[in-house]
Amino acid sequence: MKYFKIYLVNIVTILFLFSCNSSNKKQQATYQTKFVSGSTNNKIEILDFGGTGEPILFLTGLGNSAHVFVDFAPKFCNKFHVYAMTRRGYGASEQTTNGYRIDTLSMDILAVTKALNLDKVILIGHSIAGEEISKFASSYPGKVAKVVYLDAAYDRSNFMTTLMSYFPAFPNPTTKDSSSFDNLKAFVAKTTGVTLPDEEIKSTTVFSEDGKYQKDVTPGEIHGKIMSGIERPNYKSINCPALSIYAIKSSVYTTMPFYDSLDVVNKKKADTCFTMFNNITKEQIALFKKEVKNGIVKEIKGAHHYVFISNPVETENLIREFLK
Repeated sequence: MKYFKIYLVNIVTILFLFSCNSSNKKQQATYQTKFVSGSTNNKIEILDFGGTGEPILFLTGLGNSAHVFVDFAPKFCNKFHVYAMTRRGYGASEQTTNGYRIDTLSMDILAVTKALNLDKVILIGHSIAGEEISKFASSYPGKVAKVVYLDAAYDRSNFMTTLMSYFPAFPNPTTKDSSSFDNLKAFVAKTTGVTLPDEEIKSTTVFSEDGKYQKDVTPGEIHGKIMSGIERPNYKSINCPALSIYAIKSSVYTTMPFYDSLDVVNKKKADTCFTMFNNITKEQIALFKKEVKNGIVKEIKGAHHYVFISNPVETENLIREFLK
């Protein structure tokens, strides 16, 4: 099923790689949905969580919509005005034929800041959004105040193909898994290792009237267009303060919770992939420290790639300390 390719791409990217208050208790998210024009007059979905203070714009990982942040983003509304953006091609944002290279995606962010009348913005991005953060901060230094990478600061331009060749077979959903929203949510949690917000699954998936999975909102080729359009981050041209939070995977189960279901061949692939990625992470941390002049690196050991979901308290505290 195409839907699960989103989660496969997200896991591969791992390897490549409410009420507005600060309470850690899960609450019902409250926000205003807006639609603004991107750089090619394309429709972009914005969630406005409100709040007062400097503006924060949350950017999503590959395959996600702004709704992935509905539990996390509102935590900052007591000090900031918080927004989240759905990248073109995903969720309720427009699917365009072209425009998925990193330069255009960066210009979409610029168009959003202009539409929202944001002079300078704090960007907080997850996973592949690190590409957009680096491009935006290096291209439009006058428009960005600070940036935060959520397991996102990787130079994916030179190791992705090799790493993908070692990724093990991904479990396929059963008919039962696809028969209802709750079953689908449970399957995604079991295979990815995190429980995504209900809103996120609903915004990226099409269900039939009787609740069965039909298809993904976003076709797989759009993921491919984004991945083919990445480039080496221009870290040396990022002048603003930058925080990079890395999720340090403690075991193969952190990235591949389905490990025990694999056969001998795929377990060997998974072990190799896990070792390779740990080495790559060390290299990427060193690269960030070397090239980002105002960069700070923090690590959360045992965290999942969705670090803001697996370790929300630590992630929030690190961001708050950085934004003081």
